[in-house]
Amino acid sequence: MKLAIVEDDINMRKSLSLALKSEGFEVIEFRNALDFLKKMPEVDVVITDITMPKMDGIDFVKELNGKYEVIMITGNATLNRAIEALRLGVKDFLTKPFEIEDLIAEIKRNVEVRKKTKGKKVEIKPEFIVVDKNTKKALEIAKKVAPTNANVMLLGESGVGKEEFAKFIHENSGRRGKFIAVNMSAIPENLIESELFGYEKGAFTDAIKEKPGLFELAEGGTLFLDEIAEMPYHLQAKLLRVLQEKEFYRLGGTKPKKLDVRIISATNQNVEEMIKQNKFREDLFYRLNTIPIKIPPLRERKDDILPIAKKILQNVVKEYELDEKFLSKEAEEKLLNYDWPGNIRELINVIQRAAILSENKEIKAEDIYF
Repeated sequence: MKLAIVEDDINMRKSLSLALKSEGFEVIEFRNALDFLKKMPEVDVVITDITMPKMDGIDFVKELNGKYEVIMITGNATLNRAIEALRLGVKDFLTKPFEIEDLIAEIKRNVEVRKKTKGKKVEIKPEFIVVDKNTKKALEIAKKVAPTNANVMLLGESGVGKEEFAKFIHENSGRRGKFIAVNMSAIPENLIESELFGYEKGAFTDAIKEKPGLFELAEGGTLFLDEIAEMPYHLQAKLLRVLQEKEFYRLGGTKPKKLDVRIISATNQNVEEMIKQNKFREDLFYRLNTIPIKIPPLRERKDDILPIAKKILQNVVKEYELDEKFLSKEAEEKLLNYDWPGNIRELINVIQRAAILSENKEIKAEDIYF
């Protein structure tokens, strides 16, 4: 089995390499993510730190784009970033210091999952399930605001299901246009403006033909701006003007285009604190935050955990063509007693792995790995 270690700390990298080689693994080392990306070697698993120079682990995983099984290692100070990695498909992260036996167990589980699914990447999504009273409160607000044209800002931790709430609002709005979602943190800063507003032929060197932006594609519908706090400060003024004037210009364009788009934004950051630090425009915040909806984390909506888990399990069984499976009472208790720092995204990963690796129809507590 061939592994790649991507770690800038030479002592950590060498100690991991020696320990894994002693267990019979073939190991290649890289000082940083860019060195790995230049070679893109054939390996079974990539083990990467999250805090590195030149390119951090989150951006590294984005660049890998699902081509490798990834295990992320992190210090306590970067635990929130590791949770963010769950949204990108990273199924495991270990917090330093950790036992080498724990890392080896994670490596073997990753390879087993890959083998059983033949490397097939399937996006497993639960249906929109709301059972817990805390989630129902947020849903009631969403129901009331849906038929209006008011801008909505969805607040909550990464992985709580903000996009699903945004879709619910759109589907109950009566708007006939499309629902278009864009993650602001996933678009390179130099491309955000052209992605949102489009461009005319000849607007810049590579603009060989005109291209409509996301605002145009969402005409008559809803544009969901996820991770809005990641929007560069200099572009926030342009977005504010678009929202105020209900019109915009393509890059290189001279004629304004009228706008009929419902804006729903979302963030997991404290935007009011960002305003104090001059990282987010106060006037834009109040324009976007007409109706704020706080979506509780999974640990505060315990009654949602099992219904969502069972629906995920049903979807996994169907997508991977597995035999019928169900959760044992002990497995259910284990799910209910866990804190779920990665929220629904983490729950999807846990159930997906348990379904694939469990040998019997009944998924037992020992099949559940966090």
